[in-house]
Amino acid sequence: MPIKIALFRSMVIGDRRLTREALLRIAEAVGGADARTVIATGNLVFRSRKSVSRLEQELEAACAEEYGRATEIVVKTAEEWRAMLAANPFEHEAHEKPAHLILWAMRDPLPNQGLEQLRRRAQGAERIERIASGDFYCWFGAGEMAGSKMIAGFGLKSLGAVGTNRNWSTATRISTALDEMAKRG
Repeated sequence: MPIKIALFRSMVIGDRRLTREALLRIAEAVGGADARTVIATGNLVFRSRKSVSRLEQELEAACAEEYGRATEIVVKTAEEWRAMLAANPFEHEAHEKPAHLILWAMRDPLPNQGLEQLRRRAQGAERIERIASGDFYCWFGAGEMAGSKMIAGFGLKSLGAVGTNRNWSTATRISTALDEMAKRG
């Protein structure tokens, strides 16, 4: 059965934090099999034959049922996830400072105006690159990410886009979980 990755945009819904147990219940509610979480940042890996778009709708509905309201959820196939990571335009930087590289997984491709807006906000060594899938990477250089103006106040919703981000360390841990699940068959 195909492997899917669900990335929850927020770890806090209302005033409640997502828990491992709740994520597993949400996966079960949509018929997800062999579900597991990957670190405590809203990453769910599971098996399902359902389409990505159907899973996004059903997971958000199950999240609303569990928490009283939903958070946006981006679902990727295992193949899409692996292709996203293989397309990393900052491979050298990822090895040097993995926590300073952010991967944005998008439901639909980042619009051109969003890419242009982010590039205008980048300062110093900060860079942004959109990959062929429409997902994108932000490299924050050696400076402090907290002080960056690149994504501070940047709103995907204002562009009509849905996405969520993970740092490179988390992204590779998700890949490891995918590989382990694939080996188990």
